[in-house]
Amino acid sequence: MDKEKIEKILSMNLFKELNLEDVEPEVKQTILDDAGYVITRGIWIKITESLSDEKQNELAEILKNDPENGEAIANFIKKEIPNYEDLAKEVVANYKSILLAK
Repeated sequence: MDKEKIEKILSMNLFKELNLEDVEPEVKQTILDDAGYVITRGIWIKITESLSDEKQNELAEILKNDPENGEAIANFIKKEIPNYEDLAKEVVANYKSILLAK
């Protein structure tokens, strides 16, 4: 998916596009929680696919030894995957595209 299409999809209000603007706040929160879970998993899959076996092992060690150290994890990802933000945007856009297509 090209960057222009990704940005267009990212700017869409998913609730509006799916005619869910008037659903109860609790339902919206559930939808957001579920989406967050799926997107986070998708991003982690893309991250691990982007890393060599050696780098995957390094990341696994960081996660094993200090899983609460978000700064160390973020620094590793930024260092090893310079296009991380683009990768994350693409995962979000793909998820939104799938929802919009259904």
